Amino acid sequence: MNMKIETKRLILRSFTEETAAGEINIDQFDVTVPRVVLAVELKSTGKCVGLVGVAPKRELNNEIMILLEVTDEYKNNGYATEAGKAIIWWAFEQTRQDMLSAIIKPENLVLRRVIEKLGFVYCDTRILPHDGVESAFDCFKLYHTDYLPGPEWDDNNLYLPENMAAFFDRRALGYNDHMLSGGGIDDYIKLGKSIPITQEPISILDIGCGTGIELNYIWEKAPNAHITCIDLSRKMLNILLEHHQDKVEQITAIQASYLSWEYPESTFDMVVSSMTMHHFWQDEKVEIYKKIYSTLREGGVYIESDFIVDAPLAEQYSRRYKKILAHVSTKVSPGEYHIDIPLTVNEQTGLLCDAGFSEVKVLDKCINHGRGAILRAIKSRM
Repeated sequence: MNMKIETKRLILRSFTEETAAGEINIDQFDVTVPRVVLAVELKSTGKCVGLVGVAPKRELNNEIMILLEVTDEYKNNGYATEAGKAIIWWAFEQTRQDMLSAIIKPENLVLRRVIEKLGFVYCDTRILPHDGVESAFDCFKLYHTDYLPGPEWDDNNLYLPENMAAFFDRRALGYNDHMLSGGGIDDYIKLGKSIPITQEPISILDIGCGTGIELNYIWEKAPNAHITCIDLSRKMLNILLEHHQDKVEQITAIQASYLSWEYPESTFDMVVSSMTMHHFWQDEKVEIYKKIYSTLREGGVYIESDFIVDAPLAEQYSRRYKKILAHVSTKVSPGEYHIDIPLTVNEQTGLLCDAGFSEVKVLDKCINHGRGAILRAIKSRM
């Protein structure tokens, strides 16, 4: 099939060895498998700077996977994003695909940024054959129903983070599937197991509740609990209320910022958060933790399930965050934009202590496919 797609700066055309002219290595691709692989050429020079395409991946049950590569010399110019948007448009609009997949190595933060910018959402980590050995790959999915333009690039082609409420509004319909695929349900079960068993009508605050996947696991342990659910995304909250109509009298849904919402003093017996806090920088986390401490009654418990990484990876995320803020500080309001800033487990527990919690314990370090932990912090009785 002879194809050609034009974008603002690029021409994507049917891929051949002659097209590449030795610029990129195609030996890794089995051209006998049905696929579309297009050369990425610069309009200005005609030079081939990479490839893009879609193809079924046998190890992923023949899911249609996006292929995306730009040569080192031409990276960090936005070409991968521009080419990726074009092939996604073609796959969804011309071939009527329902879903696309992407796999990347966990340490490849640059490609992860591009994939997430294109709208893909992390679903799980799998062990797949690569260059003759078994390797870990993070797997992402993008559903046709979620396909919308992603965050923008500024005039210097630096990444501008997407407003967090808009980010999750766009992903609300497919959020449960994304979070529960690949064994993700186990993380919510483990969070539920951290809840003390009680028949009392305790009061719980759920920060970053999303679509409320964790609520049923909380009610299994505390069936009479009233849960105040706060989230930035109105669409997420609407799905939460729809999915828990039988418990609507035990739910208070609030759309608000976790930083600016007025936390009532000494009100809740328990506060929980699941995969929320890694979106905030350390100063913002401490501010939220202090609010959590204040809103808990004496002896109250805070349980957090979150994305946790080792020290080298935490440092990479930190450097990326600082670089973004240094460039767009006048455009980004703290805590309002979707940026991943995970910490180490020691850093996270240290921030909880800084906020006033006297007893902080790691309950489980085997969530989020090995890159997460469940923490418990208790507000001491006076």
